Amino acid sequence: MKSTPRIVLASSLGKTNSGGLLTLEASRSSVLDPRSSVPSRYDNPFATCWTRPGSIAFRFSEEQSAKQLVEKLAAQNWQGAIIGPHGSGKSTLLETLKPMLRAAGCHIHAVTLRDGQRRLPQCVWSFDATPALVIIDGYEQLTWRERLRLNRRCRRAKLGLLVTAHSPTHIPLLIRLNPGARLVQRLVAELAAQVSTQITADDVAASHACHGSNVREIFFDLYDRHERLRRVERTHGCHRA
Repeated sequence: MKSTPRIVLASSLGKTNSGGLLTLEASRSSVLDPRSSVPSRYDNPFATCWTRPGSIAFRFSEEQSAKQLVEKLAAQNWQGAIIGPHGSGKSTLLETLKPMLRAAGCHIHAVTLRDGQRRLPQCVWSFDATPALVIIDGYEQLTWRERLRLNRRCRRAKLGLLVTAHSPTHIPLLIRLNPGARLVQRLVAELAAQVSTQITADDVAASHACHGSNVREIFFDLYDRHERLRRVERTHGCHRA
């Protein structure tokens, strides 16, 4: 029977891979004692310290770039929506775009909405720097009245508006995200270059089949799978000792 390959990589994070990948920005460190009962960031490549926005950067496909999206946003009068399902990389893309937006002269006022947060914080209504861009991560959380109020505010104050949402809005589309199985496999390979894992390609495929394009949930699932394998390995090591 053909064995399933383990994803245990030690490649340099400086290498460039094609195909719309995310690439890690954190530096590599030595793995701690695998016999430890408490997992650390160096024990699990799917820990949030490696996968959260800001620790992991958006890698564009060959036909896309941050510069291209900023130019498209400017052409749309600084109005744009990043559309994609839960965990598809919307927040990660925002973090990747912010430096270039600032370089373009935009004063950024960013708000991240949590589940059930139907209203914007009061500070949004007093923001009037020019040129300015209001970024709302989680736009779909707002009530339709709050959306209408926000859009009126942006028009009257001549503010740009960049939002993330799960489904199309009246705001012009900037980009639609829908990570596929191939991308997820490559993301896992990138993470495994940071900390080795016994997670296999079959494990990744099974997780993708369960969670679809929700990469965040896939990472959570693979975190648990990695910890189960790690406990088994630790138990076997104790028995051998």
